[in-house]
Amino acid sequence: MAKDEKWFELSSEHFLLFTDTTEAKGRRLLADFENRVMAFSQTFGKVPPRQFPIEVFLFNNEPDYIEALPRVQGAEKLDKSAYLVRGPDRLFIVTKDKSPDDIANDVGHALGHALFERYVMWRPFWLAEGAAEYVRKIGRSPDTKKISEEDSFTAADLVTIVPSSNYNDNEPGGAFRAQSYRLLRILLEENSDLLQQYIQELRTEAEATPKIKIDTDAVHARLKSYVETLVKPPGVSPAIKSAEANLARLAIHRGDVLLATGRDSDAIRWYNADSKEARAARAIVIRFSRSPAEAIRVLDRVAREVPESGLVQYHFGAMEVQDKKDVQAQVAALERAIPLIPLMGRAYAELARVYALNGQAEKALPNIARALELEPEFADHFYAIRADVHVAREQFDQAFHDINIAASLPHSDRSAVERYVLKIYDVRKKIENARRQIDDRRLEQIRSEVAAEAARREPPPKPVPPPPPVPTGSISYQIEARAPIEVVDAIYPDYPEAVRKKGAAGAIALRVEVGPDGKVKTAAIASSQLPDLNAATLGAVKKWSFKPGNRSIRLIVTYSLQ
Repeated sequence: MAKDEKWFELSSEHFLLFTDTTEAKGRRLLADFENRVMAFSQTFGKVPPRQFPIEVFLFNNEPDYIEALPRVQGAEKLDKSAYLVRGPDRLFIVTKDKSPDDIANDVGHALGHALFERYVMWRPFWLAEGAAEYVRKIGRSPDTKKISEEDSFTAADLVTIVPSSNYNDNEPGGAFRAQSYRLLRILLEENSDLLQQYIQELRTEAEATPKIKIDTDAVHARLKSYVETLVKPPGVSPAIKSAEANLARLAIHRGDVLLATGRDSDAIRWYNADSKEARAARAIVIRFSRSPAEAIRVLDRVAREVPESGLVQYHFGAMEVQDKKDVQAQVAALERAIPLIPLMGRAYAELARVYALNGQAEKALPNIARALELEPEFADHFYAIRADVHVAREQFDQAFHDINIAASLPHSDRSAVERYVLKIYDVRKKIENARRQIDDRRLEQIRSEVAAEAARREPPPKPVPPPPPVPTGSISYQIEARAPIEVVDAIYPDYPEAVRKKGAAGAIALRVEVGPDGKVKTAAIASSQLPDLNAATLGAVKKWSFKPGNRSIRLIVTYSLQ
């Protein structure tokens, strides 16, 4: 950021704007956006407040604007003056220096979708498109061009069509978008009570997207003749605060918008300050740029060291972990997050998820209810979590009910449809495993009860006392000779365990002839109290050696028990 650049920060009820144009331009743009939100609220209902306002970057410099644009897929071109970007924890609008009318023409439709999905759980395609166009067209000259029969849809088709897998909301919507808007205008002008009742149905739980109860033939005839009229803006002057931007704070938010567009390495350039806010931002970007194992360790540490950062607590708590200690740390982090970011439904839902993993499933359901109330746009994710909570509580019918609703709800990313089909299979497997564990526990309980009853009726026999221990043995010898004789090497026989078990002990006397070299010439048993050991004793004695000299001796080998 150049040293001579001057940035302004402006805030209103629903938006936070940073600009390097002028304060006046920022005020005009925020006033325009707030009037669109007011018009939407007057028509559909008051939009629930957000934990973080929609952040708007109004760039004076074209390179700054281009750097902040969302990444594109395939041949898509970014040729508008403004875009809405969905970040990991909030929404952004990036725009170049154009008039509020031009900016709203380019981003008003996307803003309308963001407002509508914030208000309802179910989003039928026709009504989502109609509401989005309603926000875009506020204050604009009406489009009075007729739609040809060849391009038009019947009212019956309009209310049943769903977006294709390759639908791109940034592209012109064609006849379907125009007719959806006109159908909405007809209902607002001619049957507003029915429309309001239908919108309330979209805010409540159902098995599938509710269908509007209209006479499609009659509505189609009206649709063919309908001529658009101007939707006047409310003309309110919203409260707007403004000041020269703090550059350190601005840098964090510049990085945040780059993270939202998937430019992780560019984002981290803006987080190089030596402050708690920059440290927290660096930890969060690691979640999206490094391996899960590294991100878990970093976020865990920073969550403990910067406990006042609600977003760090949330992002750590939202990660998938395996270790029980990490789950417990996530519970603590998300419990810290709730008072810090009390309007962020996703924090409540993630706390419910880790409660279930931590054996505290009974505390989870109120958090899911609160999450659905605060952020209905993430209802698919919340219902999937609630299914896991019901599995943990062994409420299997409710679990299967919830995961099917999760799969039926609209997804912010249409590629998520396949993931939710896999989630249904995953929950089914969890239910099967849980039921098997319940059956195993019941079977083990039955076995224990049967064994206890059998023991009561027929006590088991007293156990056989263990056999007495086998005594240890020792071997000694005594020599009877006319003159003293010195033994050089005495080889002892084995005193087998089988003999000791019998308690056998005693002495064996041998007649031994010693040769001039000191070796035994002959040996024979003279008498024995242990015949079973005669052979072993005789064999051992024949290996003895004495001090050289011819001798005849009597050798008595004694076997004793300890």
